[in-house]
Order: sequence, then C-alpha cells, then structure tokens
Amino acid sequence: MKNIYLVVCVLVVSLVSLPAAEPETPAFPGVQKAMTPEQYEAAGLSKLDPAERAKLDEFIKNYVAVSNEKVATTAVDKAIKEKKVSEPEVIQSRIVGPFTGYTGRTVFTLENGQRWAQSQYDSAYFPKIDSPPVIIIKAGFGYRMYIAGGGAIRVSKVH
Repeated sequence: MKNIYLVVCVLVVSLVSLPAAEPETPAFPGVQKAMTPEQYEAAGLSKLDPAERAKLDEFIKNYVAVSNEKVATTAVDKAIKEKKVSEPEVIQSRIVGPFTGYTGRTVFTLENGQRWAQSQYDSAYFPKIDSPPVIIIKAGFGYRMYIAGGGAIRVSKVH
C-alpha cells in the first residue's frame, strides 16, 4: 500500500512540475493561402515573383504582430488607469528607430507604443544602435531603463 501511495505521489508531483503548454498563435500562412484564388487574382498579386511575395508575407506578419502588441498595451494601460491592475514591475520592448544617446530631455518611443521621458538630466552619447532592446524596471519610487549598449537611466512614463 505504501508503494502505491509513493508511486501516486511521484506521478502527481511530476505532472504538476511539467511546464504548462502555452497556446500557440497560428502562423501566418502567407497571402496566397490566406486569400481565395479569386481575391488573390483580383488584387494583382499573381504578378509577384516568389521573393516579392515572401517580402509581402513578412511585412504582413510583422505588421499584425506589432498591431496586436499595441492593442494589448493599450488594454493594459487602460486597466492600470482604471486601477483594475497595478503597473508591471518589468517592461521589455525596443526603442523605435536609431539610438545615439540621451540629452537630459530625451523622450523614448518604444515599439509597444509607450513613451518614456528621461527623469534625470544626464547626457551621454553612444555609437548608433538601431532599435536597441530595453528593459524598464520599477525601482523604488520610479523606473529605471536599461538600454542594450546604451547604459541605464531613470525614466518616467509619458501619458
């Protein structure tokens, strides 16, 4: 009886410790498969060569991903404003466009749609980095932004 109890306990523990499967977002099948043959022909897309079609597919996939992220960010911001949830402790995104440093009054626009302003008046210049990743961490009474290849500064959210 003890052996059966031990086996059941081991099975339960092993099942609980398995990582939860996250729902997979279906991959974009490509514009040719997403449209009916009539729609595809009417849009004139049959004139594209495979490389051009691949570029169009990539653009659509990235556009939808960014749009979905902005919608989610807007929903989270609204919930925070209405005091339904608290501000996240850690935010990960990227700076939109090139980064060469900050001047004491720099406002950073992130890919997730948020805007953050420098709250310390330091200046620093760095070699140009295209869309560097950033991590913003709640630190005490404010936030600190860590920029890949560009140091760390205190920031506040621009509403």
